[in-house]
Amino acid sequence: MSRATRDGRLARSARLSLSGIELFPNAVWGRFKAKFVGGLARRRPSPPTDLSQRRSFPPEIVIMIVDYLKYNTPTLKACAATCSTWYRIAAPHIHRTLLLREWPSTRSVALPVPNRLPFLREFGLLPFVERLLFGGEFARGPARGWIGPAVFNSWGTPQDFRAMVNLQELDIWDLDFSEFPEGLGSYLGHFAPTLRSVALSWPKGTRRQLLDFFMLFPKLENIGISRYPEGVRYEPLDNKPIVPISGVLRGTLTLKEFGDVELLKDMAVAFGGMGFTCMDLKNTPRAMRFVLDACADTLETLCIYPPIKPYDASSPTAHDFNLSSSTALRSIEVSVDSLARLEHLFSTITSPVFSELVVIFPLFPAVETQRTMWAESLVGWVRGLYEVRACSVVFCYDGPETSAHAREMRLMTRRGAEAGLYDFLPRPPSVVYRPF
Repeated sequence: MSRATRDGRLARSARLSLSGIELFPNAVWGRFKAKFVGGLARRRPSPPTDLSQRRSFPPEIVIMIVDYLKYNTPTLKACAATCSTWYRIAAPHIHRTLLLREWPSTRSVALPVPNRLPFLREFGLLPFVERLLFGGEFARGPARGWIGPAVFNSWGTPQDFRAMVNLQELDIWDLDFSEFPEGLGSYLGHFAPTLRSVALSWPKGTRRQLLDFFMLFPKLENIGISRYPEGVRYEPLDNKPIVPISGVLRGTLTLKEFGDVELLKDMAVAFGGMGFTCMDLKNTPRAMRFVLDACADTLETLCIYPPIKPYDASSPTAHDFNLSSSTALRSIEVSVDSLARLEHLFSTITSPVFSELVVIFPLFPAVETQRTMWAESLVGWVRGLYEVRACSVVFCYDGPETSAHAREMRLMTRRGAEAGLYDFLPRPPSVVYRPF
């Protein structure tokens, strides 16, 4: 290589090095500017400039899709994260339920209590809350002794609870009325214009305290009481006269392990009667007779789970399952624990037309032939007692689809269909999973 050629290459390399040094600050600034602008874009996305692109996904279509997804919250949240239009329309359905609970004291790791009230307040989502839960249906048991006046101040301000102007359902676990000597009117009374459903689990208080609590909400339609046994403590204030309020209970009554019949009688006086159209009664033999008679003309759907103890025809509560006065009954779900109880129950039904009959077969008896006999007896009673027009008979099992119980139920149904046992029905019975 000649000396002139070598000198030319060195000069060209020097010029390129100087150019690179001069361009390096510009490259650094350009990269920083791109990241900065990108960060702003992620925080606040700019609307599309193309008008046709902006109108390619109209809100009307989103509303139709949300109607199908509003009961599937995880999918709805994923869709709402795609664009602002999705979120504006889906927000009322995503934030419908507000759960306030305390972590159990037995947790090995101290975790912060999840509180969504500040988030909902900041983004103006409190008016969308329609269901408020204290204690929580997701807890393994009741949140013992944490609901008191301080909760309404430590979890949020009173204005936060008053901002829930569309609240329709209130569910409280382990409510101890002794924590509120002045009553709950100043804490929850502002929900009265919109509240339609109240459910109490493990309540602690006298009969009159529960009654006064329910009377805070004159537009109440649905009531649920779980684990309130008979023989609660009595106080002299329980004798004060009851001032009736306008309105009749016409929704759903849910009682589980409930035994205070006098409370139900006081509720009928306070609300001017009972007209429940749906009842879910689980292990409530003492209260069943009263509520069935009180709602004889309005009851349409009934779920009965008799007590687990063996059926005894001579016991005082054996005939509390009499449905002869329920003339409007159209759908019944019954847990079969003995042929004697089932025969007595169905022999008292006088309603002429049924739309659905759900029968829950427990794990016992384990002998398949005896289960088949139960099913044949049941279907025979249905065919002989009722004018079946569009009756849907459902047999339930309480385990996974691959369990022996599920296989036996399907086999029993298939053999019954092959034998013509269900020919009088518009369609064969279905076998579904129903936890109980």
